[in-house]
Amino acid sequence: MLLRGRATLALGLPGAAAHAACPPGADDGAVISKDGLVLAYRPLAIAGEDKNAGRIPMAKHFVLELQLCDTSGVSAARLVKADATMPEHRHGMNYRPQIKPLGGGRFRVDGMMFHMAGHWELAFEVQAGKEVTRFTHDLRID
Repeated sequence: MLLRGRATLALGLPGAAAHAACPPGADDGAVISKDGLVLAYRPLAIAGEDKNAGRIPMAKHFVLELQLCDTSGVSAARLVKADATMPEHRHGMNYRPQIKPLGGGRFRVDGMMFHMAGHWELAFEVQAGKEVTRFTHDLRID
């Protein structure tokens, strides 16, 4: 798995509770910090496919759960975009994910799919006031 910068990865358990506290812990998934914000994301178990819980599958839709935090705790920032690209191939996903706010700095991203194996870069855009911060995280999907 490819990791860059200050990002760390620890995938959540299938039955773990939703993100609830700041700062995120190991059960909250991959944690990325930038410009005073912390974003944690993890793939959710897909009904009927619990064996893949905590893993991003290839060529199957998956769901991400995100938690946003800042220095004061739960962030009022909002997730405005989630996407992924394959930098070496110069293309992205064939799908446009949908973002659903869950409250308390939490978001659900539906409709993600990595249609081929290889190096992918997840990208999240977070808006706090007038500022937009772009978070990226590199993954290897086999």
